[in-house]
Amino acid sequence: EEGTWTPGLTFGGASVGMTFASQDAGYTKIGRMVSVWCSSVMTAKGTSVGTALITGLPFTTAAGCRAGVTLYLFNVTFANWPTAYTDSGATTISLEEVTEAGVNTVLTDADFADTSRFRISATYNI
Repeated sequence: EEGTWTPGLTFGGASVGMTFASQDAGYTKIGRMVSVWCSSVMTAKGTSVGTALITGLPFTTAAGCRAGVTLYLFNVTFANWPTAYTDSGATTISLEEVTEAGVNTVLTDADFADTSRFRISATYNI
């Protein structure tokens, strides 16, 4: 099965005033395995605050599955390395930063700009 999905971004579970110039995304599902990709360009990050999540995955991730995500961020600040993973039993992707000392912290609205862009690809089980 192949299709499209609409990626979103929330801060603290909301996206008040957030707008995008483009949100392109697709998926391929074979059995219980789903491969997704997306490319999103923001024009305003809005006024919501809190932890950043990419939302709208086309299928709920299997319980206990936290698949790694290939992630490209533009106009987003982070310490040393950005990282991302699918959330178990959800349709979201968590975004984090990892320091050279190995400390993980979540990305938040403060790390994003009005002109931020993100691209992801991932394969996960449902």
